[in-house]
Amino acid sequence: MRAVRWHGRRDVRFETVADAPPPGPRQVRLAVDWCGLCGTDLLEYQAGPIEIPTGEHPVTGRTAPVILGHEVSGRITDVGEDVAGGLAPGELVALNALIPCGDCAICRSGAYHRCPDFGHIGMSADGGLAELLTVPAQMVVRAPAGLDPAVAALAEPFAVAWHLVRRLEPPPDRRVLIVGAGSIGLATALILRAEGHRVTVADVGDERLAVPAALELGTRRADLDPPAGFADLTVDATGTGPGFALACAATRPGGTVGLAGLPGAPVPFDVADAAKRELTLVGSMSHRTTADLRPALAFLARHTDQAAALITGRVRLADTVPLGLDVLAGAERGRHIKILVTPGGTR
Repeated sequence: MRAVRWHGRRDVRFETVADAPPPGPRQVRLAVDWCGLCGTDLLEYQAGPIEIPTGEHPVTGRTAPVILGHEVSGRITDVGEDVAGGLAPGELVALNALIPCGDCAICRSGAYHRCPDFGHIGMSADGGLAELLTVPAQMVVRAPAGLDPAVAALAEPFAVAWHLVRRLEPPPDRRVLIVGAGSIGLATALILRAEGHRVTVADVGDERLAVPAALELGTRRADLDPPAGFADLTVDATGTGPGFALACAATRPGGTVGLAGLPGAPVPFDVADAAKRELTLVGSMSHRTTADLRPALAFLARHTDQAAALITGRVRLADTVPLGLDVLAGAERGRHIKILVTPGGTR
């Protein structure tokens, strides 16, 4: 089969590899329909290895080279033995990319998304930038009937956003500022607006604000100082020091800051200011299958048109690097929210 594999920094190749294996017990194999390019894929391309193991991963046992891609939709082709839930060939599904150890106390508590050793497809196991993919059946969630497969590929970022919103659980009718108009930020904005909150999205460029403006979300330039106490709740979806600083500065005394971004290095934080204003900081890590991915897919089915607006590029698998990763690393990055890749023809 054809696939896109990470071999090293700035060395991602479209190449022929062995087919994904037939499913073993409690596994399924699927034909990939769409796979989203994520900021972590870009980071591995530009600066890796970061999450990609160069020695054996403690859970998956894999090492580079590895097939990238973890935001996956596809149709089941084969079902292994002892697969629960009635999954059948031909069904459209989305994936929870996490591969927790399953043995530690955290996993046994049900909070497997916090497992200190977890792996995930596309980094520590082969992922979805390929024609075929074999995964544990527990990773698979059936898509609602009629859902566009391209929109189904947004399930993973929407599940991350759903988990964040559930961690925050704001009271009704809050003023919310989302810092960062990427896929996680906009997914969070759409969920919060659907739940009745007044949402504004901030970013540094007019191109990045075009999509939230079209979705009739409030917008403002992040490089302009926000009014003090602008928001009851802010979310930093940038994973940058300036984004986090803006989120804290824009939050009213007694308000809450949600942390959705993962900075590549420690960022400054004024503890005294946060204490004096009694800010609440809420971290959020990834998502879970039943609690987050399933309701995220249901949300996508109810809000398909708004979610589809986040798809700003569709490319063939063979063009993943020149029309996907290189574009996201270049001057045109600002006009993209989510680029999707398909092993078939774009449509």
